[in-house]
Amino acid sequence: MGPLAALRSCLSKSFRWRGRVARSEFWWFFVIFFGGLLTTTTYTILSVESGEDVLWPPVIFLLGLFPASLAVMARRLHDKGLTAWLMLLGFVPFGQLALLILAILPGDEGPNGYGDDPLGRSKPEGLTYGRSRVPLVRDDD
Repeated sequence: MGPLAALRSCLSKSFRWRGRVARSEFWWFFVIFFGGLLTTTTYTILSVESGEDVLWPPVIFLLGLFPASLAVMARRLHDKGLTAWLMLLGFVPFGQLALLILAILPGDEGPNGYGDDPLGRSKPEGLTYGRSRVPLVRDDD
């Protein structure tokens, strides 16, 4: 998924907390989010130094994309089979680092309790633990 498709998808699902999202969509959205925040903040700092009092661009930007950022993080956690309540880790020391690590990890293969796999992968046959696969043994009786 490309950057514009990811932005369009995340903005259209700003208030949709159910479901799952692929890593590519999540990361493209956050690259655009933090890039826009950096741009608007830089513009504000430069305008204040030039004597203008223009403080509204980053505020408007944050208010516009904040619901989408929360929803896409919730869906990213759902992709790992985790609850969205884990976003509260962002308020404790090193919690944001833990959320970053969870966002980096690949999602569950196949459907989980939060929906179908966004990459369209089917659940592998057999017992699984992480990336290792133990083949399912069947009796031919």
